[in-house]
Amino acid sequence: MVIDSEGYIQLIHFLTDNLSLFENKPCPSNEGSVAEYVSDLIAENVMKVCIQHEHLDSTHRFEVVRETDAIVHDLEEVLSAVWHQAPTSQQKEFLTEFVGLIKNLFDTELTKFD
Repeated sequence: MVIDSEGYIQLIHFLTDNLSLFENKPCPSNEGSVAEYVSDLIAENVMKVCIQHEHLDSTHRFEVVRETDAIVHDLEEVLSAVWHQAPTSQQKEFLTEFVGLIKNLFDTELTKFD
């Protein structure tokens, strides 16, 4: 569906082009980790996708969840050096945009099932 698409490959390139954002020293914070921030963003956006595409059958919903798990795994691999550190405000901004773009990929793909 999405993870095998050209759009996803371009998003991974976008992520790697912006890795310098994640080379900063850890930000002391009680806000949680990059992992928690990404997980929350992904969960929020998966719920939005499912609500916006209420016509999806359980097979397609399962596919969305399966692919988002793979996306989180990819992010964990790429961001492993900072995965358990608190994100900076710039990192949060980037991750919010990145996950929003992933949601857009799902939205585009799922309109094909309308």
